[in-house]
Amino acid sequence: MTYISLAKPKILILVVMAALSSAIVANQGNILLIMSAPLVLAVGLASAGAAFLNNYLDRDIDAVMERTRDRPLPNGKVSPSKVFLAGLMLIAVSLPIALLLNYLVALFILAGALIYSVLYTMWLKRRTSLNIVIGGLAGSCGILAGWFAITTEVSLVPILVASLVFLWTPSHFWSLALAHQESYRKANIPMLPVLAGVKKTADFILLSSGLLLLVSFLIYFVGSFHEVYLLGSLLLGGLFVVSNIRLWRQPKRERAWTNFKLSGIYLLGLFLSMVLDVLIY
Repeated sequence: MTYISLAKPKILILVVMAALSSAIVANQGNILLIMSAPLVLAVGLASAGAAFLNNYLDRDIDAVMERTRDRPLPNGKVSPSKVFLAGLMLIAVSLPIALLLNYLVALFILAGALIYSVLYTMWLKRRTSLNIVIGGLAGSCGILAGWFAITTEVSLVPILVASLVFLWTPSHFWSLALAHQESYRKANIPMLPVLAGVKKTADFILLSSGLLLLVSFLIYFVGSFHEVYLLGSLLLGGLFVVSNIRLWRQPKRERAWTNFKLSGIYLLGLFLSMVLDVLIY
């Protein structure tokens, strides 16, 4: 269980589901096991490897923050060097599996792992309040890996679908940062609430969520989607925007935590709506 927790299973499942959903949408509802299996395995291994490296690189600040002090590395349950090597090996093993599909899948999977573990964790996280904004590109890479597992044709649809994760990431993690801002301040991490304050962070969360909703609706008009996706995006978007407005009006810890949890449900539900749409039609 210790090593499973290092893989950040909740994030891993979301990344894998998003990549698989992208592949199913790209293939217009046809689920091919010969492509789905290596895609799920490659994305899952790379996501786990990047999470291992994230745990290794953040072990010092994890020991300071209340939310993360019980993780295996701060607790001394596992060896840092073993976690580091395991992370590298998981990413390395994911690449030949991805190459069974094509080089673009391998390229985006590697890019996602490097953005999360190196660009975000090692460089941006401790230097700028824009850390999580740019770090959101890691999740977008998983979407593109899933899409290009099916086709190498470039179009606006995969770019818009990938941008969903990019725009979702700030509202998701800024809500988390609002709920745990004292821990980030104690660890000297320049998350937006620490530098800009609670109210301005709530403003930016509402703004990024508004852009996210606009893109989710734009996908309906640009892509080959039908009523199932439209209804899903409207219902989920309505719930999400109400939660964001409530947080904007009263940026309290409890509301921030609720918004954080709901944002994950929103994104997963949006991708499930896409999949159901193409499966039904």
